[in-house]
Amino acid sequence: MQTIGYKKFGLIFLVSSLLITFSCRKDENPISEKIKKNKVVNEWINGYMEVLYYWNTRLPAKKDLSLSPDVFYESLLYKAEDRFSFIADDFEELMGQLSGVQMEAGYDFTLFLTEQGSKDLVGVVNYIKPFSAASSTDLKRGDIFYTVNGKQLTIDNYQKLANEMSAKHTLGVYRDNKIQSMSLNVTKYEENPIFLDSIYVIDGKKIAYLVYNFFAVDKGDYSYKYLKELNEVFGKYKNNNVDEVILDLRYNTGGQVIITPALAGMISNRSSSDLFCTDQYNSIVDRELKKESGNDYNKTFFEDFLSITDKNGNIVDKSIPINKLTGLPRLYVLTSQKTASASELLINGLKPYMNVILIGDKTLGKNVGMWFIYEQDTKKQKDNRWGLLPIVFKTFNSENKSEYGNGFNVDIKADEYGAFPLLPLGDTDEILLKAALVQIGVKKASGFRSDEKRFYSQPLMSSIDRTPVRKNMIKHQKQLPEIFKFTENF
Repeated sequence: MQTIGYKKFGLIFLVSSLLITFSCRKDENPISEKIKKNKVVNEWINGYMEVLYYWNTRLPAKKDLSLSPDVFYESLLYKAEDRFSFIADDFEELMGQLSGVQMEAGYDFTLFLTEQGSKDLVGVVNYIKPFSAASSTDLKRGDIFYTVNGKQLTIDNYQKLANEMSAKHTLGVYRDNKIQSMSLNVTKYEENPIFLDSIYVIDGKKIAYLVYNFFAVDKGDYSYKYLKELNEVFGKYKNNNVDEVILDLRYNTGGQVIITPALAGMISNRSSSDLFCTDQYNSIVDRELKKESGNDYNKTFFEDFLSITDKNGNIVDKSIPINKLTGLPRLYVLTSQKTASASELLINGLKPYMNVILIGDKTLGKNVGMWFIYEQDTKKQKDNRWGLLPIVFKTFNSENKSEYGNGFNVDIKADEYGAFPLLPLGDTDEILLKAALVQIGVKKASGFRSDEKRFYSQPLMSSIDRTPVRKNMIKHQKQLPEIFKFTENF
């Protein structure tokens, strides 16, 4: 790495950087100036990738620094194994999306082919987000839509039309045997990951049900509001002496891994002496972090107290005890092809300690995680707004297992879209929830609806694909050794 010199600098979340800017003569060729700016940012990207990237030994020998930063970043990735490393042109927008803050109408959807071999698509509304713009309309879970802004969804245009949903738009919703146009506004929306929590008393059994849609501690304000609320939910379950827990992760694509050992402790009653997971890094990171923090730097243990940190990762409060369930015999987890990353980390970390029963569909398969890299110096951010999320580590549970790169297979197969109309989430006859209640023994297997569907069951894309950063496992590293703190030399 001849182009890298080392220099200490501050850190927000995990990594920050210094960017050298160049003065521009008025008569300079705009194309040349653009290439020069690209080279500056690309040297910055390349420096981090050579040091931090999990597959840093697989980086290409020849690199074109004149490319636009997004194209350059993509050219570095080890495509044979890396499906998830991500780049965005605005790190602040990226931060918001990681915390569930973005411009949207407030409904989650999945797109399907109308039939196998067809080019036409339909959308299915999975749920409406509370207090969103969509919640003030009569759009509801299970609604089927064929058009966006008056155009039929097809294989050729669905990505473009999905992007149009980020602004005010109309849906052609199937109602009363005809297509009805429905207008939806878009606002800046702050999504709480706790969508629904309930306790059912059926046949003398108390059954907790939690729909948890992504891993975020708060909306990005360091209040830890969402994590505290999650702890309160389990406090309610604990006080009610629940017999079983059904955790619904069918829409949960991941997020901040700081939550997983806390949530795992709430469920399993394991303590801070029990190993939750171990992370594996490339040889450079491994060597330097061992020097900095000792041989156990990469081990994560279950937690007894919530760890409240400031923006620099410093713990400011560790006085809130985690509400832990005692004697829970097993955990039922509802999954889908969307279930990924931190959700799978939770499943993998719990498996050595309790029986985890998966119901629904095979999970996505993401056993790797990333650090968040961006420019911190506010004076230099005008020249470098890029945010990077490269894969930096692979995770293993306490039994050293990480064999879910292609997803976890389910114990009980159940198709959420097996019958229409879709019942509300939380309805005990809703297909996935009912499948869990059948396994618990408080529901009969018979009686599933078999209404005719209007599409082919294999999902093509979902609303979460518009913000792929949410399909990630983000780890916040408090400090980095000097070797990771560099600026570019030219």
